[in-house]
Amino acid sequence: MKAQYRKLDGTPVNDLAEYVKEYLVKYPEVALSVGSDSQNIGGSSLFATVVAFRHPGKGVHFVLTKKREPLNSDIITRLFKESEDSIETAEYLRARNINHPITIDVDYNEDEQFKSHKVIPMVKGWILGLGYGMCTKQGVQVASIAADHLL
Repeated sequence: MKAQYRKLDGTPVNDLAEYVKEYLVKYPEVALSVGSDSQNIGGSSLFATVVAFRHPGKGVHFVLTKKREPLNSDIITRLFKESEDSIETAEYLRARNINHPITIDVDYNEDEQFKSHKVIPMVKGWILGLGYGMCTKQGVQVASIAADHLL
């Protein structure tokens, strides 16, 4: 995985899979989720992906990465890319023997008045078919909310 993850304070995470493994050994009770968000800023699209460790009743620890890509003004394509980034990260973790349940947080609204609801059917089967849980804006999202705030 080429992405350079870091802690909120900027400390680099040299090996994401090893970091996650060590964290899960220390805190096996955490809920693990991955989420992404994006914004068009200036002449480019900025994407953030977060791996979140939710401690029940105690808060969340997370690591993140950001990347800048050429401007993508098509909202549906950009939203789909967010899911793709999250799934890629979850698959990377799974391929490195992280067997903890992972939920993919998608920044999509189930309310039909929002454009993002159109993406849900496209990614729901993909995410669930791969064996991950999925959480939309109507659920308790941790990772995608963090990604949104960090853009």
